[in-house]
Amino acid sequence: MNHKEWAFPRLRLVRLLLAAAGAVLALSASAQVRTVETPVATLRLSEATGDLIGLLWKSPGMEIIGEPRLGENFRILLPQDNYQANYFNSQDQKVSRIEVVPDGVLCSYDSLRNDRETIAVKVRYRIQAVDGQIHFSIEVDNPTDRKLAEVMYGIIGGQKGIGDRHDTQSMVPGANDNMSPSVFTRFRGGVRGGNFGIPYDAMSFTYPGAMSMGWIDIYNQKADVGYYYANQDKETRLMLLNMELRPFSKASDPRDDWPLPSELPAGEPVGMTMGWVNLPYLSKGAFTSGPVAIEVHKGDWHEASKIYRSWFDRNFTVQRAPDWLRKENAWQSIILSNSEDVVLHRFDELPKLAADAKKYGITTFEILGWDMGGIDRGYPQYQPNPRLGTPEEFRKALADMHAMGVHPLIFANVDVADTATPLFQNKLKQYAVDGRFAPDWNLFGWGEGTISGRAGLARSNMTLVSPAHPEFRKFLMDQYLQLVRDGADGFQLDKSNGSGVLDFNKQLPVSPDESLVPGILETFKELLSGARAIKPNFSLAGEVWFDRSLPYVDVSYMRMGSIDIGSPVLRYTFPEWTATLFGETPGDNNQMNNGMRYGFVWDLSPRHYTASVDEPTTQPLARYVSELIRIRKQYADLLFLGRFNDTMGASVTGDPDIRYSVFDPLQPGSRGRACVIVNFGSAPESAEVHLDGLEGEVTIATPFQAGRTATLPVKMTIPPNTVEVIVKR
Repeated sequence: MNHKEWAFPRLRLVRLLLAAAGAVLALSASAQVRTVETPVATLRLSEATGDLIGLLWKSPGMEIIGEPRLGENFRILLPQDNYQANYFNSQDQKVSRIEVVPDGVLCSYDSLRNDRETIAVKVRYRIQAVDGQIHFSIEVDNPTDRKLAEVMYGIIGGQKGIGDRHDTQSMVPGANDNMSPSVFTRFRGGVRGGNFGIPYDAMSFTYPGAMSMGWIDIYNQKADVGYYYANQDKETRLMLLNMELRPFSKASDPRDDWPLPSELPAGEPVGMTMGWVNLPYLSKGAFTSGPVAIEVHKGDWHEASKIYRSWFDRNFTVQRAPDWLRKENAWQSIILSNSEDVVLHRFDELPKLAADAKKYGITTFEILGWDMGGIDRGYPQYQPNPRLGTPEEFRKALADMHAMGVHPLIFANVDVADTATPLFQNKLKQYAVDGRFAPDWNLFGWGEGTISGRAGLARSNMTLVSPAHPEFRKFLMDQYLQLVRDGADGFQLDKSNGSGVLDFNKQLPVSPDESLVPGILETFKELLSGARAIKPNFSLAGEVWFDRSLPYVDVSYMRMGSIDIGSPVLRYTFPEWTATLFGETPGDNNQMNNGMRYGFVWDLSPRHYTASVDEPTTQPLARYVSELIRIRKQYADLLFLGRFNDTMGASVTGDPDIRYSVFDPLQPGSRGRACVIVNFGSAPESAEVHLDGLEGEVTIATPFQAGRTATLPVKMTIPPNTVEVIVKR
């Protein structure tokens, strides 16, 4: 360790450790504390309850639990008919045994109690050091007829930040954002989970669903240290990350919503609690889960993402040779018919539209609204709409596109059905996702062809239908495979990230938390196997962006509506992954610039999915994208198939509208670095570029210009709304 690097935070950390030690002494006055040494951390547990009330990391030294009185192990929910919120909290239990085991401790509870009842449910709770981490796992033996509705465990209570709380940041990974970047100063309680009826503030995040990955990070960049906290359970099911702030947060202070000591009664405990929540709804059986892992590391969230990726690669397969879809720089997407019966194009027009796209280097063509009912109506009737032509004309169009070197990509869905169709009413509604207390359906939809439809007042509605039902999955699979025989090179399976829902359909062969998430993934797996038996190069894209889908999906269907992505955390953690970024209007140059900046697929859908890329107002944008394709193909090993490195590896100073990113090789033994610099302004702007640890000659690539050379550091003036690329080989 570089002792100079750690000199700044050491004093603050010592203060925190002293404060925590004082709190433990205060706690010890009324209750004994069991201390358990492990190779990576010292654990302190309440002798009475078994709760973890201290977690002192050894190297680097850090007390993670700053307020021991908020320490917990678990919360278990077993609803009663007349009392749904029937929790059994570890803080209210009498631990039966605390046994020191190799590198950890096992707490056993022979029964559970609250102020309403004592119940013969047993819990075994293990805390153990494994490979430089502390792991938490739980086993709940429920012999009763009542449903085990929630199991929250791996709880870390009483957190107060790292060093100075105001310098402590957080990463909660979404698809392209950080969903809670400042829990220690702007907790934002209630944003994802209401706070009515509880005396503290809380928020929760579904995984998979809202969260793209099952980890968060708490870090202090000034102190150069953080801690990673993750769901490392290999079983895929719907879970929640739950976070709470006690005693409250302040809605009126936008800079720091934590309460000040002067605002509290003397001795009132303050701290943040987090834990992972399983939702098994299991009766008469044993439920096990884990591990939840915590690990202290140097650096910020980028280091935490590497820890998670290392675990993920040991359990799931993402790395594979890029197939044709992953190598496609650009798509065109077009709607043939909308949900209000407007026919925009017919099947026999598709080859000409595809030829128009190919003129600009676009060789993947996504076809939407081709099926019964048009876009977002009639699902899941995935047969060619006779209003657009015959089945023979549909097949011929796909064959003609393929013959000219353009890949037909077919838009479909996995988990939705139009509730107005006879098919749904007579057959499919038995597979609909049902609510907890009634067979109520979640209705949603998008109108397009009328004003009231677009306003959501007179639209076609759909609801979720679970592919966990084998009969429904077979219904889908028969149609999917016919489309492959008809000539589809791949599918874009839309709305397949809508899996953050419990399904209480009584006919389900699985538990409510295993309906949509594993059902969708199993559909992907079965489709790829069946389709590749017909067409070996079949590929899959999807409107899905959680990590456990990445072994199946080559490109995620996403949009980006701002200049700066909220967070590139998913792209950084999984550099093999990419997503679409749309150009829907002729003025979307800066969207296209961000495609180069982040290594995303350019998806042109001119005039909101209605027109050819060669229509007059879109031609300038199409020509610009053609130039971006030319540049990226020239340096594809870095800019598209390389490692997106966020902004690390270069330093760029410049005018206010300048942004940049860095790409390194992904393949071992490869060399080079690329820096993408964008001017998002409406006038020329200047920048100076340094590539860390590199010097000498570089190549500069600019749209509509021949490549030129320069010497590092590079001073450059970038035209308005333009991207340039610096490459060092």
